[in-house]
Amino acid sequence: MKKKITKLLVITGIVILVIIQIYPVIWLFMASLKPVTELNTAPFSLPQKLTLTNYVKVTGDGKIGMYMINSLKVTAISIILIVFLSSTAAFSLSKFAFKISKKIYAFFSLGIMIPVQITLIPLFIFYSRLNILNTSFSIILPQVGFALPLTVMIFLNFYIFIPNELIEAAIIDGCSSYRIFFQIIFPLSSNTVITVSSIYFILIWNDFIFANTFISETTAKTVAIGLRDYVGAFGNVDWGSTFAAIAISILPPMIIYFALNNKVTAGMTQGATKG
Repeated sequence: MKKKITKLLVITGIVILVIIQIYPVIWLFMASLKPVTELNTAPFSLPQKLTLTNYVKVTGDGKIGMYMINSLKVTAISIILIVFLSSTAAFSLSKFAFKISKKIYAFFSLGIMIPVQITLIPLFIFYSRLNILNTSFSIILPQVGFALPLTVMIFLNFYIFIPNELIEAAIIDGCSSYRIFFQIIFPLSSNTVITVSSIYFILIWNDFIFANTFISETTAKTVAIGLRDYVGAFGNVDWGSTFAAIAISILPPMIIYFALNNKVTAGMTQGATKG
């Protein structure tokens, strides 16, 4: 009897948490389909009349498309660099024995403890001197730098479970270190690559701090800061267009998450289940 009550309480708690998580997203999409007048009079009720006017208005000026392309460019380049640098660094630290390997790994781990906020002013001054403010690289560089400590740790925890005998056999067959990595080790870490890519796709796509600090020109804005365009004079907000723009902007990370959710779970538990 106690087990049934406990199970019922757990299920009830899970259902409540799911509703809390899903409700804002459902409400957002419903609000984006409401006319502006209905949003002003009954913002939390079910739509009495569905309309695509808000979406037509948002996509008509072309800004949301430009912002999404900028976000996609920043996210894609950042993820490629993060995966390449962290996977190669983790491979060398886990499979090549040299004196300072532990110190280098400790250096990477130390980066996890550095708050992003304390680097904004130094980076802003550095970028202004290099004349790269209002460019994609001003966002890509810190994204990659702050991602490496955690991603190196994730890849390293997977690589240490790959048998050294596999690498020794490849060396005997005449494979170079580069060939061993790209043809043997890296393909084995596909779930880890997907895990890192999906996690940082969502984080970089939704980044506001770096974009807000280093980007001010409209042509270089990403989605996260571009949504502020719908705030008019004296703080007046076009809520219909805002909700439609937000609904469009959250679709890519939602698609990535639901499409790769199983792979992400496998990648996060892969190192723990081998050995």
